[in-house]
Amino acid sequence: MDVSGTVAVVTGGASGIGFGIAAALARRGAKVVIADIETERALVAAERLRDEGLEATGVFLDVIDEASWANLAQVAAGHWDQPVQLLFNNAGVGAPGTVHGVSRQTWEWVFKVNVEGVYLGVRTFAPAMLAGGLPCRIVNTASEHALGLPDSVTGGISAAYTSAKHAVMGYSLCMRRDFAGTNVSAGVVCPGPVATDIWNSFRNRHGDFGGPRTLKVEGEVPMSRNLPGTAAGERIVEQVEADDFFIFTNGPNEAAVLEAFTAEATAAMAAFRARYGV
Repeated sequence: MDVSGTVAVVTGGASGIGFGIAAALARRGAKVVIADIETERALVAAERLRDEGLEATGVFLDVIDEASWANLAQVAAGHWDQPVQLLFNNAGVGAPGTVHGVSRQTWEWVFKVNVEGVYLGVRTFAPAMLAGGLPCRIVNTASEHALGLPDSVTGGISAAYTSAKHAVMGYSLCMRRDFAGTNVSAGVVCPGPVATDIWNSFRNRHGDFGGPRTLKVEGEVPMSRNLPGTAAGERIVEQVEADDFFIFTNGPNEAAVLEAFTAEATAAMAAFRARYGV
């Protein structure tokens, strides 16, 4: 899909992968709406792109609030007086915790943002996209965690995050099926290690789930050693323009997770068939 001239909405677009996507889109001629829960950062990010002579605007978005989505849809369609053709459901949060140790508040917050936020985005924009008939794409950001489970998660983004990202993968697969034969196509991004703020997510935690908290979870590899968000964004948009469904950022990292999961599942199926003769 040629993104030039289209209106594109990027959630979580003020930094990290989101800003990388927004920048790559704008440099290819798209008109970008940077939506983020941190309003000031969204406005600054849009200004950075406008300083390059590109078209961008920033707007507040709380992905778990339907009224906030409705406002975004109105702003996005009205700013350039043309329909939205691209939606990147990129906003997400991470949290540490084992399957039995993560608190219920944190579990529910992670699922609200990472899963319900994607659902609300699709519910908000897909009907108008389908009715408009123009070529459109909705791309959800999952994770390499959605391909299995990376080895390097000791003490880091763990049970709730991984579970939520597997849900995003399932939902994205359903999108591909349900939009088949229409003007709307689906995609799912499975990033490897990218330099983002996701490990600082608690600074924006909603009051219903415990409120903001200063918590920085350090991974085994410093963020500065990860792929820059701008590079990730360029790769993602290139794959979007190629109409790929599965979209990656790093390569070896995602491949290792997928290969380990596939090998284990394949071996289990072979054992099952040998045991039962089917």
